[in-house]
Amino acid sequence: MVRRILLLALNFFLFASPSPTFADDPATASPRLKVLFLGDRGHHVPADRAAQLIPVMAGRGIDMTYTEDANKAFDPQTLAKNDVLLVYANIDEITSEHAKALLDFVKNGGGFAPIHCASYCFRNNPEVVDLIGAQFLRHGTGEFDTKIVDADHPIMKGLTPFHTWDETYVHSKHHEKDRVVLQVRDEGGKDEPWTWVRTLGKGRVFYTAYGHDWRTWSEPGFQDLIERGLRWASGKGEVYDSRPSTLGGGKAFSFEPARVPSYVPKAAWGTTAEPIKVMQKPLDPAESMKHIAVPKGFHLELFTSEPDVAKPIALAWDHKGRLW
Repeated sequence: MVRRILLLALNFFLFASPSPTFADDPATASPRLKVLFLGDRGHHVPADRAAQLIPVMAGRGIDMTYTEDANKAFDPQTLAKNDVLLVYANIDEITSEHAKALLDFVKNGGGFAPIHCASYCFRNNPEVVDLIGAQFLRHGTGEFDTKIVDADHPIMKGLTPFHTWDETYVHSKHHEKDRVVLQVRDEGGKDEPWTWVRTLGKGRVFYTAYGHDWRTWSEPGFQDLIERGLRWASGKGEVYDSRPSTLGGGKAFSFEPARVPSYVPKAAWGTTAEPIKVMQKPLDPAESMKHIAVPKGFHLELFTSEPDVAKPIALAWDHKGRLW
């Protein structure tokens, strides 16, 4: 029996049936990156943040694998299979063997992306702290904007600024050698370095202090920043000036102002946060199909679209494969 996956997007239906994917076609394939995401069981709940980010990045040509096993993450053979190591965790110490593997990986051309709380990781090893570029010192909380101070850097070109609630990190042990600050946050009238890049040997490092919880990780601007940082750190391919289509050569997404209620997980039913202020403009079915990530060995077939169907609420397949 042929397996099918039903996908719903923009009020039209698609089958995903076995056969080569768009990305299997050399004429339309875009280079895909492999990123290893190292988390832990700490209070930042990295597994939840990975669950937010992995599907977004998959649709943009970045395949992410999540692990909480530091022995696996810092194994030289594992690192060699990935373009970038992303760390979002609270891991206080690093063994000398793991530190050497990480430093060698970057020196030889690998990418390293410590995010938010990762600037408080590995504090026992000064070389790794220098690799990150600084160390977390303290924080408050609040809603704020940041300022781009290097608009010509590939990561910053065309980046849409965003306003978010987050922890207001202040750093110490700044290692300014080979470091370029991209964004700063106002801290008592002074510019606190917020997002930066570094180089070591043939490799590259991307860091941002953004990212305490789901609020920032849900921001399209943050997701865009992470994608750009990963692409730059990998040293492979282009850092896009706008959110890219990565599967079928489709058009870049475009966005427009919006005001959509944002319901958040709270004890009180109906609790809302700051409204969502930007939405992707809709695409027609043929164009949308070019942006959808499907499992390897599957391709998409349009089943139905507007105006034949509108505002679907529930679907079911019967034993004869009919959709109700």
